Amino acid sequence: KNYLGETQIRRLERTVTGYFDYIEDLIERENTFTMEEFSASINEFLAFRKYKILPDKGKISKHMAAARAETEYAEFNKTQKITSDFDREVKRLIEKGGNADE
Repeated sequence: KNYLGETQIRRLERTVTGYFDYIEDLIERENTFTMEEFSASINEFLAFRKYKILPDKGKISKHMAAARAETEYAEFNKTQKITSDFDREVKRLIEKGGNADE
């Protein structure tokens, strides 16, 4: 399931592309940096682009995240089961020699 709208997806794509271009430029100029510096550069880049930076790891526990994921997956999986049932029925009809015109 896609939680982002089309505008948000395009904005995210531009941001990621911009950051990758920035890092590629640093690498081509043979700049070296530690993982800590790399992490800080991400926050600096996002701040420059006026994105809000999370100050910490947040308040969602592993248990809460897992429960949410299971709920979302259950909703998503309903569609998959419908498709799967449809595919099974089509296969059964084909094997039976069924025809859509009948």
